[in-house]
Amino acid sequence: MNRTGLVSKFAETVGIEKASAIVDDAMADLGIGGETEIDGTDAQDICDIIQHNNEGYIALVASELRVQLAAQERFDALLGNIPNPAVVVEFKQREPYVKSINEAFADSFGYDRTDAVGTELRALLAPPGADAEVIRADWWEQTGQSEQEVRRMTASGEVRTYLFRSTIVTHDSSQLEGYGIYTDITERKRREQQLKHQNERLDEFVSIVSHDLRNPLNVASGRTHLLLNDTEDAAVQEGLQEVAAAHERMTRILDDTLTLARQGRVVGETASVPIETVAADAWQQVETEDGTLTVETEAVIEADSERLQQLFENLYRNAIEHAGAECTVVVSAPEAHEQNGFSIADDGPGIPPDDRELVFEHGYSTNSDGTGFGLSIVQSIAEAHGWSVAVSESEMGGARFDIRW
Repeated sequence: MNRTGLVSKFAETVGIEKASAIVDDAMADLGIGGETEIDGTDAQDICDIIQHNNEGYIALVASELRVQLAAQERFDALLGNIPNPAVVVEFKQREPYVKSINEAFADSFGYDRTDAVGTELRALLAPPGADAEVIRADWWEQTGQSEQEVRRMTASGEVRTYLFRSTIVTHDSSQLEGYGIYTDITERKRREQQLKHQNERLDEFVSIVSHDLRNPLNVASGRTHLLLNDTEDAAVQEGLQEVAAAHERMTRILDDTLTLARQGRVVGETASVPIETVAADAWQQVETEDGTLTVETEAVIEADSERLQQLFENLYRNAIEHAGAECTVVVSAPEAHEQNGFSIADDGPGIPPDDRELVFEHGYSTNSDGTGFGLSIVQSIAEAHGWSVAVSESEMGGARFDIRW
């Protein structure tokens, strides 16, 4: 703000001559020369003096202008403290011209305030080969507030990706002003691209496992059973039964590996699910004719019901694998003083304290017939829901798995 700007504000009401006189008098009271650049605080002090020394419209204009100057000063302070590049623009025939920038903008794009103010924003930021309309489109493709990804050239000449948030407001006399903030998301976009490539490689892996490995395994398993039916030699039969058991274990490993690869730490649509219902449904899907299930909770939780049932099934199989077909499993709610969640406990031999962290690792198993993936899948399902899973000793002396959130 300078003397001319102040005079023009009052001249709209009292004319140029009187406006000049009242501004000059107020500046003289403060000891400010007529050619001196006036900062926001001095301008507010000038308005205070004018308001005090005058009445009517002049005092009203001085009061309103002081409020505007104070608001502008607060806005400038806010703009300066934003850590991301920020710019204020005014529009000439819909073309954005820089009105103000913050320090982060200067650092990122290599222009100080003197070079940037009054310049077309397109000339400052457009990357080589960009369409001439690209910067203008940032503001006008959408009405009101907008948020979009853009590519802009930095001070070093590097083209980076930003999330650009902008808005346009109307000031006095229908003057349009735009406010924009650039958030650098280049590294995030690179990670997304890397993840996309990893997922593509994972899809290839899943295809190999599900087709190229399963088919010869099915052939080997089928031939083994044919040979079992064709021979009466006890020693040969015993050997073939061991081969068949190995084939079955390989099939389970393939199934568990595919489950981890395809679903991992991802859940589908969630809904309110009664634990009692899911626990009972999962029990029906596992060979538990000789076992006993007791459900001691009526809690309803928000979960992907299919994956939650898979969690229960894997814990039931783990109990049967270690406690035997006649195992007892209890599903219960946590104690009143504990977090939200549920527990699944059995009466098996339990898990030694030193092994309780290891059991969730891929491929870890204390049973020679186990795949070592069952509890890893349990942990993946829990983490996909934002839950935690821990193992301890049950009241029956077996293992207790606590699911908490």
